[in-house]
Amino acid sequence: MNALIELFWFKYSQLQYAVKVADEHLIGILDRELDPILKAVYDQRATSVEDARLQFHFLIDIMRAESGDMSSVLRHSKLLQSLIDRYFAATGVADLAGLDLDRRARLPSKGLADEGLLNEAILDCLTDRIAVITPDYRYLYTNPANASHLESRPMDLIGRHIVEFIGLQRFEQRVKSYLDRCFAGEVVDYTFAKNVDARTVVVRCRLTPCLSSNGKLIGAVLVIQEHADRRRAIAA
Repeated sequence: MNALIELFWFKYSQLQYAVKVADEHLIGILDRELDPILKAVYDQRATSVEDARLQFHFLIDIMRAESGDMSSVLRHSKLLQSLIDRYFAATGVADLAGLDLDRRARLPSKGLADEGLLNEAILDCLTDRIAVITPDYRYLYTNPANASHLESRPMDLIGRHIVEFIGLQRFEQRVKSYLDRCFAGEVVDYTFAKNVDARTVVVRCRLTPCLSSNGKLIGAVLVIQEHADRRRAIAA
């Protein structure tokens, strides 16, 4: 439940930015992803009081976020009412059948690569360069470390094609094929060397499929690490 809610708000924040910059292509991608996540959260039958509380708070938070859109408020208020009907009998007494009152909601235990779910707050703090690339080769997310390397702000990269930053030749000759393999379900790990200020730097790139809770491909999680070429240092 927690992981689904985190994924929803991650995508929602990206959608708000896409609306702000009027990027219709990115709006379409994110809009199609949000409804299935919302439905997945709503459809889960809570097995603890904490799980049920999460569902209620989730819908209330959405209504607050969408307070300026009356149709959205009405839609989500109906969902909230149906949750009340689900967990409370007509007498007003909570229907606790099947709920473990002592068990708290289970937090997701698997990592980013295991579930394909994104915790933006954690990724933002990492020193590795991390990004999420959509199947049409655009940035869906980038952490500050990667944005700084590209001399941009994280939000400025969202929705932009990676060709703008790596060039068409490098994209066509190397990167596109690696991304396509990842989009097909493969974890791709490769390295290459580059010269930086008269020294050789080894770059390691790892691509992991990023999937929604229902198994639909969102994109590829890209992790980039750079290290000095130790062989050159030893030889020197």
